[in-house]
Amino acid sequence: NTFIRAKAFKAGWISSDIVETNFYKSTYQPDTVIYLQPADSSYKDEQGKLLINRIKGEPNFKLGNWVAFRKNRMECLLQFAAPVPVQSITLSCLIDIGSYIMPAQKIEIWGGDDRKQLKLLGQLIPEQPAMLKPSYMRGFECKFNTAEVKYIKIIAVPVGKLPQWHPGKGDKAWIFTDEALVN
Repeated sequence: NTFIRAKAFKAGWISSDIVETNFYKSTYQPDTVIYLQPADSSYKDEQGKLLINRIKGEPNFKLGNWVAFRKNRMECLLQFAAPVPVQSITLSCLIDIGSYIMPAQKIEIWGGDDRKQLKLLGQLIPEQPAMLKPSYMRGFECKFNTAEVKYIKIIAVPVGKLPQWHPGKGDKAWIFTDEALVN
């Protein structure tokens, strides 16, 4: 995964605006996604493929390609036909602070060969915004020691109460995600 910031220059011309983008690596594609907790009815994954189709959502979440959670935590199981050696999971998310869409409060990655006996591989506590900003997309990468797994469970917990500085202070936040990238 990498972040690139670029600007074009030419002698005698005014330079271009800065363009920023993220590039993500995805080594293994799961065969199936099983949602253990339902997504919000307005932003659910009808076919069970949005998190693994390698198609990014748009910054405008109303255009689709997003799975969203607010009442429930995000809890899904990625299944592989054969075990794969994994060392990180990147959860690609939208952050739109004014629309109550925040980074997850906590992300946990579980894995193993038996879906009923998974062990905790890693966890991440994403940094929370401190003020209103324009919306942006961000990948939250959870790294861990290499593990051979057939199942990966991802748990992402929405912020329970928006902070005091937020116009919706005390209200529950959303999590919007478009891809789970396995490396």
